[in-house]
Amino acid sequence: MVVEVRASRSQPDVSVVSLSGRLDLEAVEADSPALLQALQQSAAGIIVDLGGVEFISSSGLRMLLAADGDAQGSGKRVALVRAQPSVYKIFKVAGLGPKFRFFDDENAAVQALW
Repeated sequence: MVVEVRASRSQPDVSVVSLSGRLDLEAVEADSPALLQALQQSAAGIIVDLGGVEFISSSGLRMLLAADGDAQGSGKRVALVRAQPSVYKIFKVAGLGPKFRFFDDENAAVQALW
């Protein structure tokens, strides 16, 4: 799993966290600190780019739920972008489709959330 953190091109107060590969237990243990640090450093919230994620396990879902809970607790938001159909399906099967806001791209997420 590779994680990349950068400021949004259109909204510098928003961090974009790009994930790729398999978001399983091993990846979650490695990537959770970067995700939470990005959330803490971002003034408005984070956009998690799932475009490169091939698979997400229950551990990956829990990581994103924890990040969303932390964000809400500090008045911030989490948006998910570019989820592959197979990854989005896992959110739906787990009943988490309505919990998160999904967008096709970063600009749409920024416009809808901030």
